[in-house]
Amino acid sequence: MAFESPDIDTFKYNLDSTIQAVQKHKLESHSAIKIQSLLNLTVYVMATRFLEGCVKHIVYNCSVMRGDNQATLATLEDQLKGFNNPEFKNIKELFEDKLGFDLLLGKGTKYEERDITFLNEIVRNRHKNVHASSDCTEWYNQNKKDLSNYEQEYEGLIKILEYLDSITYDTASGQFTD
Repeated sequence: MAFESPDIDTFKYNLDSTIQAVQKHKLESHSAIKIQSLLNLTVYVMATRFLEGCVKHIVYNCSVMRGDNQATLATLEDQLKGFNNPEFKNIKELFEDKLGFDLLLGKGTKYEERDITFLNEIVRNRHKNVHASSDCTEWYNQNKKDLSNYEQEYEGLIKILEYLDSITYDTASGQFTD
């Protein structure tokens, strides 16, 4: 399924192309095995970046659809810079705060609880691996996931993004709808 936003389609295509390249990596040496481990982590980082960027893009575009003026949009753009941990609860809070829209309206019809879990797994795996703890034994790759985990989790992320991307503004009611 194509996204409503051509920008998200482009961003997804770039991510999917990177995943395809990672999948072609051959485990033919000790170094190649280490590189695969790093590539597995990189996939989670890129997927989280994709999610974060898409959420910001959708919120901004919804504000444009609502007819927000340039000053309001400039303020929103600054505020969106602070959105950087796209777990579902944070996405939900962002949509409620900036758009007055409850994402739980789509739960059960557009996405399921498992999709939320999968989305959060991607974000948490990235978070666990890019932020150093005070325990130096954890400073190296802590990624325990591989591409098979990612492929399962990615499906949930995409399902939620498709839902977010379907939100539109109804000028007659002055509300966002899904």
